[in-house]
Amino acid sequence: MEKRLREFLRRYVGQGELKKDHVLQEHVDMLVEEALDDHIEQEIIDYGTAHPEAPFWDFLNFIKPGLKGVTQEELLADDDEDG
Repeated sequence: MEKRLREFLRRYVGQGELKKDHVLQEHVDMLVEEALDDHIEQEIIDYGTAHPEAPFWDFLNFIKPGLKGVTQEELLADDDEDG
């Protein structure tokens, strides 16, 4: 699925009229990593296929917010130390 997502997102590299909107390969790499972590690869492909005019940056809305790689125990330990 990673390969399929990378191939799908390849067309977005170099897009963006303003410098702040310009899509770089590192942006695609970041999105792919997040998509793999959140298991949303197919959602991104489906959305992009259904909305071909949508900018790359719309895909960031699919990323689930949160602390990646932090366990519940680590969060609870931090709470104990703060209190």
